[in-house]
Amino acid sequence: MVTIRGRDTWGAQPGRPVEGNWDPRKGGVVIHHMGGGSHPPDSGLHCYGMVKDIQSKHMDPGWRGWLPDWSPGYLETYDDIAYSFVVCQHGDIFEGRGVATRPAANGTRSIDVSNAVRVGANEGFYAVLGLLGSEDSPSAAMRSSIKDLIGYLRDHDRYPAGPLIRGHQQVWDTECPGNLQPYVRNGSLAPPTPPTPPPTISITPRAQWGARAPREQTRTTWSARQGFTVHYSAGPTTQTPRQIQNYHMDVRQWSDIGYNFLVDRYGRAYEGRGWLTVGAHATGHNTSHIGVCFIGGDGDATAAAKTTIRALYRKANALAGRALTPTYHGGLPGNSTSCPGADLRAWVRGGMDGEDVPIDERPAPGDPGGGGMTSVRSVAAQQRAVNSLGYSPALAVDGIWGPNTDAGVRWLQRRVGVTDDGLWGPNTESAYTAYLSGGSGGMTSVRSVISQQSAVNSLGYSPALELDGIWGPNTDAGVRWLQRRVGVTDDGLWGPNTESAYYAYIDSGAGLDVDGVFGPATVSAVQRVTGATVDGQWGPASARALQRHLNRWADADLVVDGDFGPASVRALQRHLNTMTGAGLTVDGDWGSATTRALQIALNRGRF
Repeated sequence: MVTIRGRDTWGAQPGRPVEGNWDPRKGGVVIHHMGGGSHPPDSGLHCYGMVKDIQSKHMDPGWRGWLPDWSPGYLETYDDIAYSFVVCQHGDIFEGRGVATRPAANGTRSIDVSNAVRVGANEGFYAVLGLLGSEDSPSAAMRSSIKDLIGYLRDHDRYPAGPLIRGHQQVWDTECPGNLQPYVRNGSLAPPTPPTPPPTISITPRAQWGARAPREQTRTTWSARQGFTVHYSAGPTTQTPRQIQNYHMDVRQWSDIGYNFLVDRYGRAYEGRGWLTVGAHATGHNTSHIGVCFIGGDGDATAAAKTTIRALYRKANALAGRALTPTYHGGLPGNSTSCPGADLRAWVRGGMDGEDVPIDERPAPGDPGGGGMTSVRSVAAQQRAVNSLGYSPALAVDGIWGPNTDAGVRWLQRRVGVTDDGLWGPNTESAYTAYLSGGSGGMTSVRSVISQQSAVNSLGYSPALELDGIWGPNTDAGVRWLQRRVGVTDDGLWGPNTESAYYAYIDSGAGLDVDGVFGPATVSAVQRVTGATVDGQWGPASARALQRHLNRWADADLVVDGDFGPASVRALQRHLNTMTGAGLTVDGDWGSATTRALQIALNRGRF
C-alpha cells in the first residue's frame, strides 16, 4: 500500500499546461537527488516546505527561498515542478506532476532502451527526486518508499512504468543522484517481481506516438466492415509510425496515415486511423476492410508481431459481432502487389496461427477514444484550456475524451470563432492562441516566454538567454535559431508547429548539429533510418540502403547499385523538399545545403 501526499497537502501552486509525448511504458523511472552539501530534515513538516520551495524555484528561477542556487535544474524554468514525485528521508511520498503528466527533470536526450529503440528521457521515464544532499546518505525509509513507489508506478492501470530504473547520471551529464546511485546500480530500489499476470496487448494511442492531426476523416460502421487486411511497410524495422504518417501525408498527399493500426517487431500495437475510420491502405477495400501494417520487410515479422496482429483480428471480430475475412494486401481484387511479403502472406493463408492474447480493454494513456485531435493538443491540455476560459461546470482534467470534454471543446470553439466540430486541430489552436494573446510575440499561450528561453538554452544556444520572461531581440534571435535547428520556419513565433518539432527533436530526432557536414554522426543517423549497418562510414552498402529508402518512400525508381550519382541526389533533394519544405534546387549536386536539409529532416524524424 503506497500513500502519496497530494499536491494540495503541500500547497502546490497550479502548474501551466504541459505538452509533449508521454509514454512511461517505453522506459521506466529516473532517480534524482537535490545535491549541494547536506540537507538534514528538521521535521516532517519541513519536507513539505522543501517540496513547495522546489516548485517555486522551478517555475521562477529568480524566486528567492531557502534553497540555494546550486540546486538542480535552476538554470532552467518549467511549467510546474519538474519531478513526477518527491520522496523525503522520512519516507513520505509527495505528488509532483504525478502520473498523467510528462516530467521535465530527466534532460532532453533520447536514449537507447532496447535493441537500438530510442526514447526521449522525459518522454518515456518518470522522474523521482530524493530530498537528499550530495553529502547525505539515503535513509532506509527513503529507499523503501522509492522501491514501493516504483512498484506502484509499474502496476498503474493507465500510465504503467516500464522495467528500467536509471540514475540521472545514466541519461545526462551530472553527478545526480549522488549517494542514491549505488542503490540504483545494485538493484535494491527495484520492487519484487510480482507473479506474472496473464499477458495482454495494449494499443498505443495516436497522442503517444506523436501523430499529426488528420486533414479530414470519413467514418464507417461495423456492419460495413467485412475483412481484415495484413500489410507490411517494406522498410527497416526501425521506422516509426510518425515517419510512415509523414510519408503518407506529405508524399502521397493522403489525409492521414493510411493504416488503421500498425505493429512493430516487438509486438507493440499503434493506433492509426482506428477501428471505424476509413483507411487508405487498399484500393477499393478501405471501407470494407481494416488495414493493419507490420513495420518491416519480408521475413522480419517476429512471433510477437504475429501474436499482436492475431490479437487485433480477434478484437475486430468481437467488436463486429462476427468473423471478418482474414486477407492480405496482394490477395485483394484490384491490388497487384507483393505486400505483405512471402512470410506474412503464407501466415495469413495458413489461418494466422499463434497464441491467443487479448487486447487490454483498460483506458490507455492519452485519448482512448481517438477524439480531440490529440497530436495538436493533448486531451488534458484541451480540458485545461476549456476551463481557463471559464467553462462551467469545469471539466475534470483526466485526459479522457468523453461527451463532457467534447461539449466543452465545442463551447470553446464557438467562443474563439471557429467551427464547433469538437476536433482541436490547427485552426482551433490558432484561434485559441489569438484569443488569449492577441498575437503577441512568442505565442505565449503555447509556451511561456521564459519556457521558450529555457528550451533555447537546453539545445546549447550561446550565449545563453537570460531567463527573465521578457520578449526582446535576444529571445527572438534565440527562438529563430531553435526553429532553424528543429526544421520549422524561423518566424520567431512559438506556435504548435514549433512545439511539435521541438518535442520530435528531443524525443526521437537525431539530435544533429545542422552544419552541412556529412560526417560520421550524420552518416550514422542515415544508416539507422534506412536500415543499414550503423558504423558512421559511408560506402556502397549505405548508398544502396538509401537508394532503396528513396524508392520506397519517394517513388524514386532508382537503380539500387550503390553508386549515389546525380540521379540519386536529385531524388534525395526532391524527397527533402517534399518532407520538410527545404526549397533545395534539384540539380543533382550534393553540397552543404543538401546536407543541412538532410540533417534537419533527420532531426525532425521526417525522412
